[in-house]
Amino acid sequence: MTMMKNKLPHPSSCFFSKLLVTLGLCASLLQACTKQEPPKHEEEPEPEHHVSLPTMRVTTTMVQKHLTFPGKVTALPDHSVSVTPNLAGKITKVLVVPGQVVSKGQLIALLDDQQLVAQLQQTTAPQRTALNQVVQAKIALDLAQKNLTRSEALFAKDIVAEKDVIAARSQVELCKAQVEAAEARVAEAKVAPLNVTTQLAWTKVFSPIAGVIAQRFLNVGDMTDPSKPIAHVVNLSTVIIDANMPADSPADPKVGQTAIITTVALPGIKYGATITAISPIVDTAKNTVSIQLLCRNDHGRLKEGQQVVVSIATVATKAALVPQTSIVPGADDPAEHFVYVVRSGKLKLTKVAVGDAADGKVPVFEGLSDGDEFVTSGAYGVPDGAILDRGALAK
Repeated sequence: MTMMKNKLPHPSSCFFSKLLVTLGLCASLLQACTKQEPPKHEEEPEPEHHVSLPTMRVTTTMVQKHLTFPGKVTALPDHSVSVTPNLAGKITKVLVVPGQVVSKGQLIALLDDQQLVAQLQQTTAPQRTALNQVVQAKIALDLAQKNLTRSEALFAKDIVAEKDVIAARSQVELCKAQVEAAEARVAEAKVAPLNVTTQLAWTKVFSPIAGVIAQRFLNVGDMTDPSKPIAHVVNLSTVIIDANMPADSPADPKVGQTAIITTVALPGIKYGATITAISPIVDTAKNTVSIQLLCRNDHGRLKEGQQVVVSIATVATKAALVPQTSIVPGADDPAEHFVYVVRSGKLKLTKVAVGDAADGKVPVFEGLSDGDEFVTSGAYGVPDGAILDRGALAK
């Protein structure tokens, strides 16, 4: 039996195979190593902002704090009047225009009076007749009295009979009765035209108060009546301020206490006012207390219905008085206030609570402390964190 020999690979072929595998692996590694990653761009730091601005140190002092809240101007109850006639009629003349100053009792308008004048003439005719009758009755009475005197003298001398004296006395009494009746007719005749005279007087319309013509509603030829005003007269030399104070405020105002009134249009002009009434009831819907003040308005700048700002002093508190130029309004909310405080050589935008400005100074109640250094002017628009360059400022 013949023995079959197993075929073995040639030694040289194994070597070459291993070499090829090794070379391929090396090539793959080399290719992986030679791949370049994209270059990374490093963010450049923002350049530092240098400023040279004036600064000062905070010094606190006791400042009178004020509570402010809105109010509304109202005329005194008897100082705002719609002028109406006492009877209906056609307007024949209007003697005023809006803005005109009028005095109390000044003629405002005239109504047509022709019909009333005619009625007055008719009612005065019986009065004249009655007066003539009184005159005639008094003449007759005088004659009767003289006749009685003569008859009594003749009777004393037995010249006339007693019946003649009695007749003379009766005639005197009759004449007296006729005089009284005539006078009664005169009084009755005088009553008749009184109503017409009164209505005739009402055809003249006068201003009941001194003031300014705020509005003129009717013109010549228009019909009017007691419910239809011809003009509106307002006297605003003294006005009422109706205001609503926050119920939770620290202020505790009293009747007789003074307050300051300002307007949005002219904030620099201040009006003195006196508290005249404080409601004991809180408006739960608004959480406010109604306050009424009396305010002088000599120049007439305050108008009826105008919105104003009421300022009432509260307890004095510690605050820093800073220049008004150091206050910066908030970028998102202009009602907010900020000051640039110097911290480690940099400017830190710091929110503050301020009061009302006066004489170029603003009281800061919160946000600043004694000794804080802050920028006094020119800081608007400066970025938060800017470096204060003191050297440049010194130069």
